[in-house]
Amino acid sequence: MSHAAAEDFIERVARIRRPLICLPSGRSPMSFLKILRGHYQRADSLPDWYFVGLDEWVGIGEHEQGSCRYFFDEHLFRPLGIGDERVSFFNGLSEDLQAECKRTEQFIKDHGGIDLCVLGIGTNGHLGLNEPGADRHAAMFISNLTSSTIEAAQAYFDRPREVTMGVTLGLSTLLASRHIFLLASGQSKAEIIRKVVEEPITSEVPGSWLQEHPSTAIYLDGAAAASLT
Repeated sequence: MSHAAAEDFIERVARIRRPLICLPSGRSPMSFLKILRGHYQRADSLPDWYFVGLDEWVGIGEHEQGSCRYFFDEHLFRPLGIGDERVSFFNGLSEDLQAECKRTEQFIKDHGGIDLCVLGIGTNGHLGLNEPGADRHAAMFISNLTSSTIEAAQAYFDRPREVTMGVTLGLSTLLASRHIFLLASGQSKAEIIRKVVEEPITSEVPGSWLQEHPSTAIYLDGAAAASLT
């Protein structure tokens, strides 16, 4: 799954000059990112890419283990020597999260929109931190997290952390991306993938809005695909 997604990503991104890319943190994209990192570490020159963060936990700093920015610093940015001038992530410690949303929105506009957006999906169907019931037309916003997301978040921290809110790119921004890749692996994702792919669009399954997008590719392992008919 990860090799197929990475190969397709590399082929597509090579056609775009100075692309703006959005990537997800989490378990599903780990191998995907490892393959990307290895490819460009072997290349003659580093990619001319720019990055916008998908989401961030409110109250967690960028240098703290478990933050989305920390994840990408560890797995992509530092290994490839990608500097801060190419990156815009939400600051989860900001006292003005609305200003963070406006700053991020401006960064996306300044770079002509998101060219390639890679997403994971939660067992509740969330994309980024667009939880069930999220507004399809929201550009970016502060999200109240569901209990399943709060529980899943603890796996990324080195100690128990209280997180109840996040700041995220909204569905409107994600669906405006030119190309979307969705990655999902494991049996725990099988039922939500079935709903995303086979059932009608509903705000209670945010991932189902991908049915509207004209250029979305879904990459699954056998376990995540097991409930598809």
